Amino acid sequence: MNAITNQETEENKSESPAVRPLDKRKRSALFVYCNSYKGNRQLNRYGDLGYTSRKAHYSLLYVNEEDVAETIKKLNELKFVKKIRHSHLQELNTNFSEAFAETNEEIKRQLDAALAKL
Repeated sequence: MNAITNQETEENKSESPAVRPLDKRKRSALFVYCNSYKGNRQLNRYGDLGYTSRKAHYSLLYVNEEDVAETIKKLNELKFVKKIRHSHLQELNTNFSEAFAETNEEIKRQLDAALAKL
């Protein structure tokens, strides 16, 4: 019985397809402000809903980077949409090690200047 299961597992290993590389698509966030919460359910058709605020009447919608312009046009045509804002997170510098080093140098200069005055 053990030999049979070993043969089956070896056959399954040989039949498995080659592993495809993971293609990471660039995503962009859209903040969609709505007149009421009821319309937020329809936003699933246009992208992935990340967050929905009932009180503030907005939703965070993630869309593929190449589809942003088309999606904004489609969303603006909906009756319940007030306004749409595009997230600018990708435009910001997220290399915090450089920013930390620059801040440290600036503080050192300020301390040296203060000590020189004494």
